[in-house]
This record gives sequence, structure tokens and C-alpha cells, in this order.
Amino acid sequence: MIPDYMDFACTEIVNSARASAYAERYCLLTDCAPCPGLAEAISDLPYVDPVTDPAPWYDSAVPESASFLGVMGLTASGFSQSTITRSPVQLVGDGAALGVARRAHREITYTVLLLVLEECALAYALEWLSAALQGAPCEGSCAGDELGVFACCPEDGTRELRHLYGVGLLSGPQLTGARYVEEGIIAEVTFTLAAAVPFIYREPLETLTNWVTLSAGTTVSVDPDEVYGECEEAEPCLSDPLCPPPFLPVRAPVPVDDCYPTGVASFYRNVVSLSPVDQPEWLEAVPVLELETGGTALRRLVVRFWANPLGSTCMEVADPCAACTDIQIPYLPAGSKLIVDGRTQTAEVDCPSGVSGTSTSAPTLYGPLGGAFEWPIFSCATGLCIEILSTTATTAPDARARVLLVPRSDVG
Repeated sequence: MIPDYMDFACTEIVNSARASAYAERYCLLTDCAPCPGLAEAISDLPYVDPVTDPAPWYDSAVPESASFLGVMGLTASGFSQSTITRSPVQLVGDGAALGVARRAHREITYTVLLLVLEECALAYALEWLSAALQGAPCEGSCAGDELGVFACCPEDGTRELRHLYGVGLLSGPQLTGARYVEEGIIAEVTFTLAAAVPFIYREPLETLTNWVTLSAGTTVSVDPDEVYGECEEAEPCLSDPLCPPPFLPVRAPVPVDDCYPTGVASFYRNVVSLSPVDQPEWLEAVPVLELETGGTALRRLVVRFWANPLGSTCMEVADPCAACTDIQIPYLPAGSKLIVDGRTQTAEVDCPSGVSGTSTSAPTLYGPLGGAFEWPIFSCATGLCIEILSTTATTAPDARARVLLVPRSDVG
């Protein structure tokens, strides 16, 4: 990752192009060459000065903020190493049991320059940086925030953009040195962030970015739970019919909501497809479901993922045993917005509350046959057919949904 840009909790922290433009205007630095096209990639106009633009740190109530010229990135470490760890257990004899591989959190250390025109501006710059690195203002969440960086100097601002989630400040910022020149002060600062989610995510694949109007789908009468019921597991080939193995202890049943709806019903069926050639071959990918219920409450939503390695027409996918998994939700209120995010493995519903407010709740997610839900991870480029089923009786004309597929990696 390049150190020239960093957006944290929707606040621009590091922008070498902005800092260089301001510094050149005030003759503080004249030999910097940040990534060309950085401002264009993030849709910024040509930089003038902190007051005119205005810069993210500029505060009309703090006059010295106008003398703070920005944060220039020097180094960013922690992106290029895998977080996979494993603890082998030594056997009594030779060798060891490898144990389960897992990914630890990711630690990211930045070294940056604060460019200021005078001492009071340096004090404010440190105050602002410390506050901005605390995360989203006024929320105080311990779950962390989103971090946006570029893998290389951007050309279009999308292909090179990367995201990390569950990020929070681990240590710093710490002032490690300052150089006083005639035009101002160049201060060096370090800080370290920790990402609870260790993966580095790309932008969603462009093939699946369009919204689908649910009521525009094909009307079908179907019991979605019957799909998995048609598939039988193969019998183990070493089972001896004359000497059956002992019965295993009975497992606790998987809890299912008493109100979970079953049976044949009339559904709107919408299908979107992803060709194997549009999916990165060596990267895992996770889905992100977004849905708006519109004017009426929506009951019994089913989003099903089908493997489609041959790139067949998705409306003709006939093998029920090729279904990978489901996201099933029994009820969503009218006017609500749902997001089921495989990047952070969280689900939220924003519902209307009061005259103009909203409330946020975590919906109950079910998997195949109404059982336990597991977060889908697609580890290879098999191609996908994504089927969205919603009951015709409860689907509003303005209800819409889309499913994004987001590639991820362990290093970047």
C-alpha cells in the first residue's frame, strides 16, 4: 500500500497531494512528488488552501487551523505480511500436529509529516490528528471503523482502492521529531492502528452492482425449503451392514424460530449472475446484501447462491444440489433498509422511528432449511447464480435489492 492517502472513519487523514499543494503555495516544501492523479481519483478539485477548499481539519472557530497545511505520508507498514498463525503441538513420538491455522488481527504503522506554518498550528495539528484517529465522531463504538487506502498510485480511483474493517487506534500519535525552517515547521509523527478484521478488501465486482426491483421478477409458486430436501447424501462405502457402528450421542437440535414460515407460497423470483471469468481466480470473495423494503413489510425473504462453473443461463440452473447456501429472513418492516455484510460479518436493519428518526436493529438470519446461518465465503472462481425470492403478497412495488461480491486477500 502507498502511504500517500488514508481515509479513516470517513475522514481524510493522509493526503500527500493536498499537503504538497498547500506547502508549495507557502514555499514550505518544493521538492515533493506525490502520486499524480490522486486528487482526481478521489474527485477533489485542484487544491488552493485550507480555508478555500475547505480542508478536513479546517475549523473557523480555531484560527490556527488555517496554518495547518496537511498530513503527508512517509511510510505505511503492516499491509504486506499475512496474519495467518498456527501453533503446532508436539506429539509424544516424532513430529507434531499442525493445529488449526487462524488469522490474527493486523497492525498498521504510519509515519507521516505534519506541515504547519507556526507553533500554534503544530499544537492544533496534533490535537486534530489525535481526535480524528479516535474514529467516527460522537459514536464511541468499540467495534472499529473503516480504513480506506490505495494499493498503488491511482488511475481511476476504484481499481486501486482497498478497504479494511474493524480498525481502531492502537497507539499514538507520537511526535518523533520536528524541523524548523524559515517558512514553517515540518514535524514527524507515528501512530499504529489495529484491524480486528484482518482481510484487505477490494471494491465490489462491477458485474453485480445494479439494483433489482423485486416486483419485476418472475412469479413462481414454490416451497424454497424443498430444494435441499431433494438432495441425498451418499452412504459411506465402508459401512458394514452386518456390524453397524455404535450410535453417536444425540446432538442438541438447531433452534428454529416458532414463527419461521414454511410451505408453498407465491414468490417473485429475481436472478442475477456472475460469470467465472468475471471473478478473480485466486482471491476469496464474500457477499454483501442490500435491500430496501419500500412501502410494505416484507415477509420471508430468501437469497440463495448457486454454483455455476460452466457459466450456464441462471434461469435454467436445474440441479438443486448445486445450491451453496441461503440467507433467509422471516420479516422486515416497511420502509426499512437491510444490509447483510460479509466483510464485517454483521447484519443491520434501519427502521423508521418516530416522525423523522430511525432505529437500528440486528435481524435474525437463517440458513438452508431454516437452520443455523453461516457466513458464505466463495474461495474459487466457480461463477454464481444468485436467486432472490420474496413473497408476492408482501413485496412492495418499490422494494429493491442488490447483492455485491467483494474480493479479499490476506496481504496487500
